Amino acid sequence: MGESLPTRRARRERLPILLALPVFAADAISSAAYGPEEMVMVLWAAGEAGLLLVFPIAIAVVILLFIVAISYRQTIYAYPQGGGAFTVAQENLGEFWGLMAAAALLVDYVLTVAVSIAAGVNAIVSAMPALLPYRVLLGILLIALMTLVNLRGIRESGFVAALPVYGFVLTFATLFLIGLWRILTGDIEPVPYPPYFGQPVALNFMLIALAFARGGSTLTGVEAISNGVPAFKAPESRNASNTLMLMAFILSGLVLGITYTATHFHITPRVEHGEIVETLTSRLARAVLEGTPFEWFYYMVQVATTTILVLAANTAYADFPRLSSILANAGYAPRQLANLGDRLVFNNGILLLGLLSALLIIHFRGDTHSLIPLYAVGVFLAFTLSQAGMARRFVRTRPPGWQVRMLINAFGATVTGLVSLVLLTINFRHGAWMSFVAIGGLIYLMYKVHQHYMELRVQLRPDDLAPSRGTRRHRVLVLVPGVHRGVLQALDYARQIAPPDQIEALHINVDPRPPAIYRRVLKRAKTEEATLQLVTPKAEKLQREWQQYVPDIPLRIIDSEHRSLIEPIEDYIDELIEREQLDQLTVVIPEFYPKRWWHHLLHNQSAWMLRLALMRKPKVVVTTVRYFLER
Repeated sequence: MGESLPTRRARRERLPILLALPVFAADAISSAAYGPEEMVMVLWAAGEAGLLLVFPIAIAVVILLFIVAISYRQTIYAYPQGGGAFTVAQENLGEFWGLMAAAALLVDYVLTVAVSIAAGVNAIVSAMPALLPYRVLLGILLIALMTLVNLRGIRESGFVAALPVYGFVLTFATLFLIGLWRILTGDIEPVPYPPYFGQPVALNFMLIALAFARGGSTLTGVEAISNGVPAFKAPESRNASNTLMLMAFILSGLVLGITYTATHFHITPRVEHGEIVETLTSRLARAVLEGTPFEWFYYMVQVATTTILVLAANTAYADFPRLSSILANAGYAPRQLANLGDRLVFNNGILLLGLLSALLIIHFRGDTHSLIPLYAVGVFLAFTLSQAGMARRFVRTRPPGWQVRMLINAFGATVTGLVSLVLLTINFRHGAWMSFVAIGGLIYLMYKVHQHYMELRVQLRPDDLAPSRGTRRHRVLVLVPGVHRGVLQALDYARQIAPPDQIEALHINVDPRPPAIYRRVLKRAKTEEATLQLVTPKAEKLQREWQQYVPDIPLRIIDSEHRSLIEPIEDYIDELIEREQLDQLTVVIPEFYPKRWWHHLLHNQSAWMLRLALMRKPKVVVTTVRYFLER
């Protein structure tokens, strides 16, 4: 994915605030494009009385945003090494709660990519409805693009995301100014709200709670900065904290601007057959710009919305691999996830995230409205555990002014805890149960992975190993497909590691059936034993060549009754180890290496299959001796 970067350049790859904001805040900022829409979709069922509450609920969401942001600001200074909710919860609440926070965030990051890409595709479809049948394909292609961009490196992804993020903010700020100007001058009269597309309901507390819960999706991505503090330039904590608060102010301005303008102009999404065919922001831009000299600006709004929604996935691509690497280093995830690639990014985590989010897009057919109920459950659970852990930490360490800090985190944990319960309860039957099950499954898997690594550490500990006594009984078994240069080279190697009397050759005759001229002889055989003593022409030829080229090493030929190669070899190895009471058996596999890559396709790869089969056998060492054909 580009020129390999040395490890010493890791510090130069860190991000200043202007690049860190688009990398870590793109998800949160982009949620302004669909969070208000979700509130409108819920309250629309109650008619105009419900839609009048969109802006007040947006204010409540913004207040919650600042509660969470201030709390995470304290986390950034307390844990500059990153890790966010996982590190905080594990250290202060215990292992189980730490794993729950990590699982919730991992699920949330996968959903972040799926929801962001699906929302971006919806913005494209709003401008070009003819693309609606290709929604899933477009989503997969955009995920592939984001995966490739992030494999290039974190600074490159920051440069790619900077223009769309800042362009989105400036575009909507301009749209709000135009809308405010038209409101103040009375240049436009609001049209009546369109009728609800489904069955209307009366305004009630559960409907308001559901609207607030769906609007809570606006807060997704707020925790990303606390997870990626090490990616900032020094001083890391201060730069991360400033980026977090800047993101909170930008996001709150966007949410309030969109909800206020949409409420004033009586804007709702356009829905056909239960599906959104034109988004709230698209219809808002049309209404504000229609009849003005700036109608062309509508396409700027759509381009800005689409690009930031697509690049909002960048936040998850920055944090999912980093959190996965922290879990891997702690022994709760496969170690491959901790490996830095050539471009100083965690390649395996990036690829895993792209695959999982693409599967979600396929399963939900790219429908944002179906994905949203799954979305915010995990992130609010992580919010709650992180802030509860911080409150516990202040009580435990008691730094100067700890009482005020503890109260901030305790209040934040209480609020986000209540919101998470509301989200889970309200959205449970709409799909939130899937997130709940996924989080539980991930916790179980992380426990099993950790158990494996702990058992491995105990079994590999050298201090319990008894020293070997006396000479170890060792034999060498050379697998022989025939007599050729590759086999002779493998036999030379065998003679270097053992004397001839400890070497044996084995040939498996996978097609012992004789030709037609020999079948008459078989019919005259009176017993099965007599039949088995017959030698086929192929085996007879092999024995003659063996006596000519390798007279010093015995050759054993075994007919494979069911034409299997691997099973007879495994059976003979088990028999040899038991009969000779061997401590170690070296199996030498000769293999010729073709001169063209496509020549591999012309051979049956039996050496590769044998290695896979024998590597799980104790006391067996497998050695491959390659003979390279001339180029």
